[in-house]
Amino acid sequence: MRAEHDFTLRIGYGGRAREFRIGRKGFVAAVATFALLFIAFTHFLYDYRENLSNLGDLSVLRQRVSEQDLTLYNLHSKFESLETEVERLRAVDARVRSLVRINESLRPGAARKRDKSSGIGGMETQEAGALSRLDRLLDLRFEQLKKDVLVDVKDLEAVCEELDGRRIVLESAPAIWPVRGILSSGFGVRTSPFTDTKVFHHGMDIIARQGAPVKAAAAGKAVRSGYESLFGNVVVLDHGYGYRTLYAHLGERRVAVGDIVQTGDSIGTVGKTGRTTGSHLHYEVHVNGLPVNPVRFLN
Repeated sequence: MRAEHDFTLRIGYGGRAREFRIGRKGFVAAVATFALLFIAFTHFLYDYRENLSNLGDLSVLRQRVSEQDLTLYNLHSKFESLETEVERLRAVDARVRSLVRINESLRPGAARKRDKSSGIGGMETQEAGALSRLDRLLDLRFEQLKKDVLVDVKDLEAVCEELDGRRIVLESAPAIWPVRGILSSGFGVRTSPFTDTKVFHHGMDIIARQGAPVKAAAAGKAVRSGYESLFGNVVVLDHGYGYRTLYAHLGERRVAVGDIVQTGDSIGTVGKTGRTTGSHLHYEVHVNGLPVNPVRFLN
């Protein structure tokens, strides 16, 4: 006779049937085991889906980190390029200053000093990550480099203005021979070939072939061009900044008053007009109205 709370399980196959009798405790255990297996399987599925979601988030984070790394790399490259430009500007600045020999005290940024003894301390919180700290360091570095560039550029601008001014003055100075020939009489005291007395010669006489072109010793403007009793055909050029040159005894004048000439332009030809003993060029240089020795300017 069966127990009151027994459970019978009949399984048939191949024309035969078998019965399995399970007690109440066994049935409860089987149900509990199945429930535990179901809960474990459900938990596994949940964890699996959660892990898949986390893997997706991790992939997105890795992509963002990769993009940020690329951005930081580009910024670093730009800063390196900026540092190279700063060093180049400083090298040019030093070279230019050595050429013009400007006193270091005139440099606006000479007294600028950087405080290298300042300390950095304090605790870092979770929010102050490596990326944000690197951003701040890059910002500070960029600002410092920008200040250095601005100061160096201002220094170079001042030097360039100084050089430009000196270049203009140098270009105004008569620096080439007006004609190639033999120096027969220099600047200073000499015996006059006409009176046989001591006189002061205000220029230099250059013997050259008659008709040879006479060149402007520097760029300038013709302020005199005509015939005078002593000088014969004469041309005077004003070069600016107090410089003037005079060309006398010309056989031919090729410029008129007001004409602008460049260095080396032909302004006339060698001749023997005026009071002279032969074909030659009388050449004078005046600075601020006073005659000076032309040899000082000739190359």
